[in-house]
Amino acid sequence: MIMKIKTSGRVFRVIASVFLTFSTLAASAQTGIDTGTTPGSNDDSIRCRNSITLYKTFYQDKDFTGALDHWRQVLAGCPAYSEDIYTEGESMYKELYSNTGDLAYIDTILMILTQRTYYFANKSSNDLHKAELLFELAGDDPVYLGLCYNIIIEAAESYPDQVGCNHFVLLATAAASLYGMDIIDAEELEHAFVTSVGTLDARLEDKLCNEGYKDDLQNLETYFRTCGAMTCSSIETLYSNKVDRDFRDTELIDKVFTMLSETGCTGSDLYYNVAVKMFANDRSAENAVRLAELNVERNNIERAISYFTEAYNRDTSQLARSEVITRVAVMELSKGKRQEARDRAEHAWQLNNRNARALMIIADCYAGAEFGNSFDNHTAYWVAVDYLQAAAGVDPSLKKEADGKIRAYSQLFPTREECFYRKILDEGTIFNVGSWISEVTRVRFRRE
Repeated sequence: MIMKIKTSGRVFRVIASVFLTFSTLAASAQTGIDTGTTPGSNDDSIRCRNSITLYKTFYQDKDFTGALDHWRQVLAGCPAYSEDIYTEGESMYKELYSNTGDLAYIDTILMILTQRTYYFANKSSNDLHKAELLFELAGDDPVYLGLCYNIIIEAAESYPDQVGCNHFVLLATAAASLYGMDIIDAEELEHAFVTSVGTLDARLEDKLCNEGYKDDLQNLETYFRTCGAMTCSSIETLYSNKVDRDFRDTELIDKVFTMLSETGCTGSDLYYNVAVKMFANDRSAENAVRLAELNVERNNIERAISYFTEAYNRDTSQLARSEVITRVAVMELSKGKRQEARDRAEHAWQLNNRNARALMIIADCYAGAEFGNSFDNHTAYWVAVDYLQAAAGVDPSLKKEADGKIRAYSQLFPTREECFYRKILDEGTIFNVGSWISEVTRVRFRRE
């Protein structure tokens, strides 16, 4: 996959200059020794031998300016003489770049490595070396950084076994920099990190990377989790098999659980799978409640009830049990079981009279309940408001939520006219709401 880099025509000039220079020099080589073997007795061989001697003399004295003229003659006349030509040429141009900062010298180094591949093979090694040099020498330049990225991503897809652990770290680092420059999008960053993190993780397990890469892997995971590019799919790709292989690895299970929670993947199959394994490792009430609620979302009500029961039995404290029963009440209300939900919420309140949420649930059970004629149904809103006011009194943090519902429910109270026809003349009169609600309240007229 080649990076779709958003940049000017400069990147094409860089690449074109590399291949144009290489083609020119390759053609020039045909006028010298065809094979590039050890110089013989003909004139071309003598010229090559003399040029090699001269450039190496200057090179050993670190007079690169004097060496380069003769080095170029060697490269043009006997390019296959020795790989030393290329390693020493690279060394000289790196020094020139270090002294001047002229990016043209980087282009020349790329050309040298391309031509080295032509005559001495080892394409994978030379390409990856190009990427290392690009990052080392011009990692802040988006064009060269993009070229570095493209080289490694293609290598990872074409010959992954020859790509070193360091290159996968470099791939992710380059991708992060390009993402920060707004040159690649989140989808491409995700691809690069899944490739890098997945490979490093697997190689560390197989002891194909040294232990020092554990810190690199952790740093990459941390960045991936916080940069906004991690998705449910990428988490599943990276960790689902690992989770299945060893559910006793609580550190891994907790890490994946946190990643899924942070990324909003609580509805995924992997999240459920992780929740099951967390409960297997720690049969706590908290883990049982989580599984119960996940089963509610999957409409597995019987299984949800069994996990709620497990949670209830696991923690015998009244506060914990009140919380568990409150969750059950929410589940039953969501299924339209108003009376059952009311009964659960009442039980939760009896166990903990600071559980204001239980009172809110009772209010919601009554609001909208249909148990008689229109007037009867509207009287239920009197009781609902009573419980909302009580909940806000117990827990002031619920006041805003309660007040909003009170305003809405008050518009559904019986009207003064409806009350008149039932000989209810005054507000504040005690009234008994019947049927399964069976609550005593006071009369309030709808404000019209």
